[in-house]
Amino acid sequence: MAKISVVTIERQYCSGGRDIGRLVADNLGVKCYDHELLEMAADRIGISAEELKEFEEATLSPFKASLSFRTGIDRKLDLTEKIFAAQAELITEIAKQGPCVIVGRCADYILKNVVRTLSVFIYASHESRINHAMEAHGIKYDDVENALKRCDKKRADFYNINTTRNWSSMQTYDLCLNSGKLGYEGCADIITGIVMNSR
Repeated sequence: MAKISVVTIERQYCSGGRDIGRLVADNLGVKCYDHELLEMAADRIGISAEELKEFEEATLSPFKASLSFRTGIDRKLDLTEKIFAAQAELITEIAKQGPCVIVGRCADYILKNVVRTLSVFIYASHESRINHAMEAHGIKYDDVENALKRCDKKRADFYNINTTRNWSSMQTYDLCLNSGKLGYEGCADIITGIVMNSR
């Protein structure tokens, strides 16, 4: 079995995927890329990080929008296409440089024919995510339901449109972990063990 070079993590909002990614990276002694890719992509295409963030996970697909639908929103679609292309290029370059962990951004799909990856999906119970949203992000109880739904839909739409895969299906990934039951460190230990055993 070829060794796993890159761990990619997709995650439900407030399931701890980002924290787990950084724990895995620490365990393996490699870098974890998340928001860093946003800044790197902004530099590459020559716009501010603030402007890039606005379009980063737009649900419009520059590859599938019809010509009639494009009318009047060419700028948004063009920028969306540039963002996805720049991040895909960066993800490919980073993966070829050596082992790492990449959170989000369709990295599992982008790297499917580049290096051997372990694709992971992190999820948690609704109650666990609500508690995390309120404690870690300061979201009010009355707003938390909408926040979870909005962020999950944004991630799902972005992933589904750009990969033709199903973001929420366990068949999409090599490994699905419940961070609410296993804990962040427990999830990180499982992922780390799989990577180490592939070497």
